[in-house]
Amino acid sequence: MGSDPKPTRSQGDLAEMLELLLDKGVVVNADIAVSVGDTELLGVEIRAAIASFETAAKYGLEFPAGTDMSKLPKEADNKQTGKISSVASQDSSESNSGTVEHIPDHLNTSE
Repeated sequence: MGSDPKPTRSQGDLAEMLELLLDKGVVVNADIAVSVGDTELLGVEIRAAIASFETAAKYGLEFPAGTDMSKLPKEADNKQTGKISSVASQDSSESNSGTVEHIPDHLNTSE
């Protein structure tokens, strides 16, 4: 037969996928356990949210103390004024290494 079609990938695909991921956001819940017999040796619970600051603000995620909220768009700030202003007013000397501190109940699927 003729030539088989080969998969193609444009350079824009990765950028488009990353933009979509940050625009919509994703929440990861994982529970990992290492057991021998009936004895659990290691247990890890992972709760992570990956999103742009604008998307996170839209869904009400709290930001680490010291986050410069003035750089967020006005529309996201207007939707979550209460939560964002309370987080922004915390002592900026606390360091949280840039992680999201809280996932709201409507996004958390664990029980």
